[in-house]
Amino acid sequence: MKMLRTVAVALGLLVVLNSTLFGFFGGKYNYITAEETAALIRTAPESVVIVDIQEKPGFDKEHLKGAVDTYAYPVKTDAEKAALAAVLPSIKPGQKVVIVCPRGGGGADRAYDFYLENGISKDQLFTLKGGQEKWPRAKISDVLAQ
Repeated sequence: MKMLRTVAVALGLLVVLNSTLFGFFGGKYNYITAEETAALIRTAPESVVIVDIQEKPGFDKEHLKGAVDTYAYPVKTDAEKAALAAVLPSIKPGQKVVIVCPRGGGGADRAYDFYLENGISKDQLFTLKGGQEKWPRAKISDVLAQ
């Protein structure tokens, strides 16, 4: 019986440790799916600011309706950060900010961090999972602009 209790305590500690580590290492960014983003664009476009950081050729090829073209990818230079800063005055309290990057990786993380550092609440910020390249075009095309 004592061994069973020891195993249960150990498993409990592992669960707590895992959730703590996941929150610390895996929870830095909020993500949003293509389906969730499309629903916002369709039903409440005024509730979302879509900040597209793709380079100009990628944006010109395809982007989401209503997206703000910043051409800020990869968000490393002062000019790219200035392009993100230009969007700040148009973001209202309560609006969701969806960052669209080519693949939803490092550039999106840097844009996300930039907005956090410049007063946008984490509750408002989201990165599009998989970026524009992973958008499910065959299933969701009505919110795409080309």
